[in-house]
Amino acid sequence: MGRIAYLTKRGAVWWYRRRHPVIVIQSSQNNQISVSCCDNGTSLQARGHMAVSLRTRSKREARILGAFISADFERAWAMIEAVMNEHEFDTDMMDAIAMTMAKHFRSLIEKIAHGPASSFPDGVKQRAYRILEQDLRKALGVEGKVIVADAQPTPQVEENPPAEAMCQAERDALAYLEDHDEDYWEKCGELFHPDYEPEYPRLAHIGESARTNDDYYADYVVSDFGLHTHVFRATLSEYLAACERLSLDPSDANADFPLALKEAMDAAHKIGMVPTPEAKPSPTLARPKNSTQKFADFADKYLALRCQGFTLTREDETADAATGRNFERTSLRNWQSSVRLFVEIVGDLPLCDIGKEEVIEFNDWIQRLPKNFGKSSKDKRTARQFIEDADEHDTIGINALIEKLRREGKPPGEIEEASAAARVVRLSATTMKRHQQALHAILAYAHESGAIDGNPFKGRTLTTSEIKRRKRSERRVERIGWGEDIYALLGSEIFQNPLTEQDEPLFWCPLIGVYAGLRLEEILQLRVNDFFSDAGIMAVRVQNEIGSQEVKSDNGFRSVPLHRALIDIGLPELVALRRQQGLSRLFPHIERSKSKGTLSAIMSKRFGYYTESRGIKKPGLDFHALRTEFHVRLARAKVPDHVRKGLMGHEQTDVTHKNYYRLGETIEALKEYVDLNDINHYGVRSPFGKTYHRAAPHLRVVNSANG
Repeated sequence: MGRIAYLTKRGAVWWYRRRHPVIVIQSSQNNQISVSCCDNGTSLQARGHMAVSLRTRSKREARILGAFISADFERAWAMIEAVMNEHEFDTDMMDAIAMTMAKHFRSLIEKIAHGPASSFPDGVKQRAYRILEQDLRKALGVEGKVIVADAQPTPQVEENPPAEAMCQAERDALAYLEDHDEDYWEKCGELFHPDYEPEYPRLAHIGESARTNDDYYADYVVSDFGLHTHVFRATLSEYLAACERLSLDPSDANADFPLALKEAMDAAHKIGMVPTPEAKPSPTLARPKNSTQKFADFADKYLALRCQGFTLTREDETADAATGRNFERTSLRNWQSSVRLFVEIVGDLPLCDIGKEEVIEFNDWIQRLPKNFGKSSKDKRTARQFIEDADEHDTIGINALIEKLRREGKPPGEIEEASAAARVVRLSATTMKRHQQALHAILAYAHESGAIDGNPFKGRTLTTSEIKRRKRSERRVERIGWGEDIYALLGSEIFQNPLTEQDEPLFWCPLIGVYAGLRLEEILQLRVNDFFSDAGIMAVRVQNEIGSQEVKSDNGFRSVPLHRALIDIGLPELVALRRQQGLSRLFPHIERSKSKGTLSAIMSKRFGYYTESRGIKKPGLDFHALRTEFHVRLARAKVPDHVRKGLMGHEQTDVTHKNYYRLGETIEALKEYVDLNDINHYGVRSPFGKTYHRAAPHLRVVNSANG
C-alpha cells in the first residue's frame, strides 16, 4: 500500500505533519493586487512544520482525520494568503498564525477523537463538528467573505436554517435537542471545552456536515483520489485470494462486497467508462426452465465442457485443448463415478430439488460404502444395495462369527482380532473427499449459471482435520517395498520357465520396475527411440518424443542407465528385435483399458492376479511396490538423496540442486549408482536363451559374546 500524504507514524500513533506553505505577497499597483506580476512578489514562510497527533493507532481512522485536516488547512491558508496581500505583515505575524493553527487543530483532533460524544446520535455529532469549524474560523480571523482571485466565496453556514433546508440528519438532531432540558446540554457542552480531558478516548463518527462545499475541498478530493483508493484495491485483491483459498464464493462470503462492486460499476457506467457488453457465446450452460433439469444431464454437460478445456472457475475463460485432454485422461472417469454414486444414493433429482437434506443423506451413506464397490464388472448391485449388504454382514455375520469362536473356546483376544479382520473395509476418507469435491464443483457451477439458488455442498465436505482423524482409525497397509519377498516373485514360473513370447510384458515389466524404478504406465508406453547409448552405457529416457506418451509431472522427464541385470537378461536384445521388426513401441500389443483409458489398468490387474494365484500376494505387495523397492535398495546403498530423486522422477527439494545443478550427474556416475541395487537376478531365465544361476546367499559375520 502506498504512503499516506502528510501522515507519519511515531511509535504506534499516527501524526499529521507538513511544512507550512510559502505565501507569495504580490506588489501593489494603485492599491490593487496584481495577480500577473508574480515574479515581483515577496515570498514568506513560517518557521518549521505543523505536527498534530491524531491520537489513533488505526491507519483507517488516521486517513479519515488527515483528509479533513488537509482540506481545512488548504482552505484556511489560502484565506490567510489573501488577507496578507491586502494588509501589512511581518514574520512574527506569520509564525503566530502558524502556531495558532497548530494549536486549534490539536484542539479539534482532541474533541473529535474522544469518546463520550460517540454515543450521541449522528445529527448531534454533525452539529458539534460544525460548531468546532466555526470556532476555528473565528480563531484564525477568516470569518465572513474573503475574496480570493479566481476563487468562489466560501458559503456561510446559517445559524438557524429553515426546516425545509435541513438534511434529515439535521432535522433528527434538532428533534433530539428539543427533547432534552438545558441542564443536559450544559453538561454536554463541557465535552467541547479546550481543557476537557475524556477518560475513555475513542474516535467518533464524522458526519456529512464535516465536509465543506468549496473549491479547496473538492480539489483535494480529486487530486488525492488515487491515494485514498489504495486501501480498496489492496483489500479487493486480498479478499479474492482469501475466498479462493477457503473455497468461498466472493459474492456470498460478505454482503458488502457485491454492494461495493455495484456502486463502482454504476459510477463507471454513468461516466461512460464501461460500454454495454455485447452478447457473445460463452461456455455457460443454458438456464434450465424452472431449474427442473436433471442432475445427471447437467453433470454430463459440465464434464463435456471440462473435456473441451474449460476449468469453469472464472468468467470469460478460453478453452485450452491440452488441459481438456489431460482432464479426460486422468480425471473424467473419477468424476463420472462420483456422479453415478450420487444418483444411485440420492436419485437423479431435478437440480432445484437438491438441498442440504440430500447432501447430508449422501454423506451418511457414502461413509458406509465398502471399499471394493465398483471393482467387479460382474457385480450389478447398486450402491445402496452394496451398503445394506455390508451393514448386514457387519451385524449378523460378525455376531455369528463371535458366537462360533466362543463355542470353540477361543480366548477374548483372538475373538476380537478375528471379528476385526472379518469386518467389511469401508471407503477411505481420501476417496470420500474426492467424491465430495467433484460434486461440490458441479453444483457450484450450477449455482453460478443460475440453475439453483445456492450450492448445498458448501460447508458440507470433509475438512483436513476430519480426514486426518478418520485415517487414524482406518485399516491400512503401508507400501514399504517387497523386501526378501522379491525372490519369491523372481523364483515363480514366468521367470523360470521358457516363454512362448520373447516380449511378454508380464515378464519384462516387473524387472524394469524393480531395476529401473519406472512406473507401470511409463514402462508400457516406452518406444524404441527412448533407449540410447552414451559413453558406451545403455540407458532409457522417459520422455514424450511425439506427443503420444504421458508423464506424471515435469520431474518425470529423466534418463536412467540400464542395470546390469536388465542387460544380462536381454533387454537390449528386445530393443534390437523391435528395430528389426520396424515397430516403434517396446510393447505394441498392449491396449488401453476402456474404463480408464490407460495402458497400465489391464496389466496391473494381470500382475495382481498372477501374484495372488501363485501364493505370492501379500498386503502392500503390488506392482508399485517394486518401484518402492528400487528406491529402498538405493537408499540403503547410501546413494545421495538428489540422485535418488532424479532417478525416481521426483522434485528436487534442495535449493542448491534444484537451481544450481540442473545438469545433474554424468551418465557414468548414474550407472554406478544404479548398479548398487543389489537384488540378485541369478536364476532368472532370459527369453533369449541364457539363464543366470542364483548365487549362494552372502554370509554375515556375527559378533559373539566371547569375542
